Amino acid sequence: MIDQTVTIRDFLDAAAAKKPTPGGGAVAALAGALAASMGEMVLNYSVGKKDLAAHVEQLKGALSSFNRARQLLVQLMVEDQSAFETISAIKKLPADSTERQDRFPAALLACIRTPQTIAATGVAILELCDQLADRVNCYLLSDLAVCADLAMATVRCAVYNVRVNLGDIADQEDRASIQSTTGRMLDHAVGIIRRVIPRIWDRYDKGP
Repeated sequence: MIDQTVTIRDFLDAAAAKKPTPGGGAVAALAGALAASMGEMVLNYSVGKKDLAAHVEQLKGALSSFNRARQLLVQLMVEDQSAFETISAIKKLPADSTERQDRFPAALLACIRTPQTIAATGVAILELCDQLADRVNCYLLSDLAVCADLAMATVRCAVYNVRVNLGDIADQEDRASIQSTTGRMLDHAVGIIRRVIPRIWDRYDKGP
């Protein structure tokens, strides 16, 4: 299992190898963790600045939120690998076996809920970027843009990992409900990124 204790090289080698994990879901979670870390850096350079004193409480709160998001996404990176490995093992059981029939629904749900949570966390990071674009250190605006775009990539990639599992859902209403939920989440994220990136660069162009 690849987690935060391995080196960057080891993670990349594992992701590139001819084996299923870590796969797209874990990579999406790692992208989200990187987004959150960029948000934290922006705020660490913003908290304490005299010209931002009026926003200090909001900045401190956002800093804590970014940190929580980063920790959660690192955990989800591991959970995504575990969910895939579990369902892969179950699929190797005889199709008519009681064990497979009993264990498959919960395993499938984990393969869907984990990337859904990754996507939702990416949206939360985007929302923070939107709230902070006018209230952070102006010299860190490019890093905030990196944070936002990585968060957008996190949402998109996590949604892909939800959709790839929808075919295994037998109940059409359940499948439609999940599609609708993830679709709304993606639309919300797209709306934010289309708004926040121009705001960031508009502020940058106006200068300090």
